Amino acid sequence: MSFGRPYILRISGCIHDGWLVLKPDYSRLDQAFLYYVLSSPNTFRQFDSLAAGSTVRNLNIDLVSGVMIPLPPLDEQKRIVAVLDQAFAALDRARAHVEANLADAEGLLENALDEVFRDLASSSPVVRLEDAVHPECKLSYGIVQPGDLVQGGLPIVRPVDLKQRVITLAGLKSIAPELADGYARTKLFGGELLLCVRGSTGEISIAAPELAGGNVTRGIVPIRFEMDKVLPEFAYFQFLSRYARDQIAAKTYGAALMQINIKDLRQLNFVLPHISLQSDIVVRAEELYERAKKLKAAYVQKLADLANLRQSLLQKAFSGELT
Repeated sequence: MSFGRPYILRISGCIHDGWLVLKPDYSRLDQAFLYYVLSSPNTFRQFDSLAAGSTVRNLNIDLVSGVMIPLPPLDEQKRIVAVLDQAFAALDRARAHVEANLADAEGLLENALDEVFRDLASSSPVVRLEDAVHPECKLSYGIVQPGDLVQGGLPIVRPVDLKQRVITLAGLKSIAPELADGYARTKLFGGELLLCVRGSTGEISIAAPELAGGNVTRGIVPIRFEMDKVLPEFAYFQFLSRYARDQIAAKTYGAALMQINIKDLRQLNFVLPHISLQSDIVVRAEELYERAKKLKAAYVQKLADLANLRQSLLQKAFSGELT
C-alpha cells in the first residue's frame, strides 16, 4: 500500500480519489527537497498518527496541510538534495548488486535440483504422476465453496497459505466441518504434498502431521505417496526443480486466472528411482536447501540494512545532522 508515500508526477492525467496533489510555491520550496521531506521518517510518523481508519488508512487535505516540515533557505534545500542524491545513488547501486545476488541465491537450489532430476530421468524409471501416488490418492481439487470462516472448525489450506515448506495449523482458517462432506478425496492425512493448481501454479508445500483430518480449497491438490515407494521430501524437491516446474508451466493456461487441470496434472512425468537412491538425493538436496536458505536470509538482511540506512540519512537530513 502507498499510504503516506510521495511520488513526483512526470505526466499529465487524472488522479484517483485516494491521492492528494501538492502544488507548492517553488520559489520557496525545491521539488526534490519536498519529495525527500515527505519521504522522511518524521513526516511519515505525522501522517501515521493523523490517519483515520484501521484497515484502510485515510488522510484528507486539512490533515496533510497541518503537517509540520522543515523549511531552510532554498540554497540549503538544494545542498541537502545534492547530498542525498549522491548518497541514494550509491545505495541504489548497492541494492541492485544485492538483489542480483539474491536472485542468484534463489536460483541456486532450483538449478542444482534441475540438473539432478534431469540426470535421474535419463537413468531411472519415469512414470506418470497418477501412477506414482498412493492407490487411494485420486489427485482431486479441494473444496470449491468453503463458505464462511468458523472459529474452531475444520482447518483448511488455501493457496495463499503455501508460503513455507511445511504447513502447520498455525495461521490456518477453519470452516464448518459439514462443508467438507463431499470432499473425502482431498481429506488430509498429514505428510502429503500440497500443490497449487490455480493462481501461482506449481507452488508446493508439505502438510504437517497435525493437519490430519483437515482439507484444502479448490486451488490445491493434495498428493499422497506410499512411504515405502516415494519419500515425501524426494517428491517435494522434485517439484521444486525446473524438471517439474517446466512441465507444470507448459500445461498452465488462462489469462486472468492461471490454472492447470487435473487431467494434465495426472499425466506429468515423475522420476521414480529406488527408495535408497531417493534417500541419497534428499540428503544432497537438504544440504543445498540449507545453503540457499542461509544465502537468501543474508541478502534479505542486507536489503533491510540498506533500507534502514536510507531512512537514517533522511532523518539526519531534516534534523540538521547531514554534512
